[in-house]
Amino acid sequence: MRRQVLLASCIALLLGLIMITKSTARTQQATETYARTPTHGAVPKSYGRLAAVIPDSIGTGLVFEDAEGVIRFVSVAGMKEGELARYDTTPTHGGIPRSYGHLVSAVVNHGMTALVFEDGSGVIRFVTLTGVTEGELTRN
Repeated sequence: MRRQVLLASCIALLLGLIMITKSTARTQQATETYARTPTHGAVPKSYGRLAAVIPDSIGTGLVFEDAEGVIRFVSVAGMKEGELARYDTTPTHGGIPRSYGHLVSAVVNHGMTALVFEDGSGVIRFVTLTGVTEGELTRN
């Protein structure tokens, strides 16, 4: 009987030590994660307003829209990754019509980025990065 109590006590003590060691390792890892130096970059004010934030292959992506409607994609480090022009009447390759209104948001679904626009009439459009309209919602 004494052996069983001694064995159970030793097992409980070992399990306790293992749990304390793992907890300490997690705390240390979390502290190291948060202790990283933040990234500092710069984005020109000419890029306009920040319209959306999306996950990106190299981190967080920022989506800006300027006064002329040009949409720019920027990494969290401030590096420009691309832009989409806007057009009035003559379609441009990869461009977005100005009639779609302002960029409201951007979403990533199954690895593809879609842009969400709302015009002055309340029509909401879901558009791919190649300019293809995936869907529309009309507000009543």
